[in-house]
Amino acid sequence: MNRRFPIFRGGRTIVSRSLGLALLGALLLVIGAFVDRERLFYAYLAAYAFAVTTAVGALLFLMTCHAMNATWPVAVRRLTEAIVGALPLLCALFVPLLFGLGALYGEWLHPESIHEEHVRAAVLHKTPYLNLPFFLVRTGFYFAVWLVFGALLRRGSMKGDSSPALADSRRLRVISVAGLPPVALTLSFAAFDWLMSLAPTWVSTMFPVYVFGGGFVAAIALLTVLAFAAERAGLLPGLNASHYYALGRLLLTFTIFWAYAAFFQLLLIWIGNKPEEVEFYVLRSHGPWAVVSVVLVLTRFVIPFVILLNYRIKRRPAWLSAVAAWIFVAHYLDMHWLVAPEAPGARAPFHWLDAAALLAVVGSCVAFTVLRVRGRPLVPVNDPALPAAFRYESV
Repeated sequence: MNRRFPIFRGGRTIVSRSLGLALLGALLLVIGAFVDRERLFYAYLAAYAFAVTTAVGALLFLMTCHAMNATWPVAVRRLTEAIVGALPLLCALFVPLLFGLGALYGEWLHPESIHEEHVRAAVLHKTPYLNLPFFLVRTGFYFAVWLVFGALLRRGSMKGDSSPALADSRRLRVISVAGLPPVALTLSFAAFDWLMSLAPTWVSTMFPVYVFGGGFVAAIALLTVLAFAAERAGLLPGLNASHYYALGRLLLTFTIFWAYAAFFQLLLIWIGNKPEEVEFYVLRSHGPWAVVSVVLVLTRFVIPFVILLNYRIKRRPAWLSAVAAWIFVAHYLDMHWLVAPEAPGARAPFHWLDAAALLAVVGSCVAFTVLRVRGRPLVPVNDPALPAAFRYESV
């Protein structure tokens, strides 16, 4: 069993370098607390949203595969579980944001300080929902749901590695079917709470769909990159062009889905032409942010869409993983575009604190995830569907 599927025993270099980068990022963030405290928390929130939407997107993908009883994703399931495995650390990484709630959400935390009467009235109208105690309770509930379902699926899957009798795919399917609605809803409300409430007078019912689409395609993109790296390292033998083609189809599909949500959100707000709705796009269509918006459309949709239309590229692992890496990086630009323009004052679109926050959050997540998968094979070795998963062929 383990001869065919080698155990992952390496990763020390990855862990040490990732921790080094994370410590460097943390040090820069400490310096940033004295240089530009408000910008620090916006940079951290963008990096945090980038990581957590990817991890929850992976959880949703994992649950969907179990619920559908899909065969081919079994070949890359352990890598999907590895991405989900970052959630406990991401729960802890939310703590620094607690010190920046006043900087990020000052308008609804202290509505009495708003000078414009109509804006103050609009924010006060939302205080039954947007208040600190309820915000913290909701946040705790979101993490509880994600951690419980993530742990149940990871442990249930890894339990089967020790004995075929413990590989209970039916139980994993039942957990996934039961968990998909609460996980999807908590991600939706987290998008409202953590991102939309940066501008408390802005409303859009399409916003959580937009955030979900971005996180889901980012998770598939990261999974594609990891699958290619694991196969090249000899840790995932058996993958073929059809597996990459399946991942490529998903990348193309959800790139279109993200663009659909983005376009129709803009279209509906444009048609409605309500001041409290258009402010989001007015802010991002003037000055340097107008350039960033164009770059986002090109990098997040136009370029990957055109490339992924090519059949051959989706069947070439190296090319597909390069496109997937592009999409994954573009997801950060998307989260940055959602968060950074809300920072008070006339500021440049990018700041050195953005890089510092990325190093701190992503570096620590990489180290934590690698440590959690060390000592295990990168496939569910006793899953009865695994042989069929590796025989998967698609034309």
